[in-house]
Amino acid sequence: SSPPSSQFKATFQESYQVYKRYQMVVHKDPPDKPTINQVRLVPVSFEDPQFKSSFNQSATLFAKYQMAVHKDTPSECGENE
Repeated sequence: SSPPSSQFKATFQESYQVYKRYQMVVHKDPPDKPTINQVRLVPVSFEDPQFKSSFNQSATLFAKYQMAVHKDTPSECGENE
């Protein structure tokens, strides 16, 4: 949504720190590589028609990523995960 909500703004730094830690631990990025400019966090409503229409495609892409990068099993990549 645009402009970002107050909740998005209030939690952005915390979200960025989670992203940064993930990149450093999982992908072995150096501490200066995961920058705020790389983060593309976009607040979204689960009721948004555009979100709903792209959910299955996003879930499929997420599952492929998790299985390829993290060696998760298909059952660990379900939409409830």
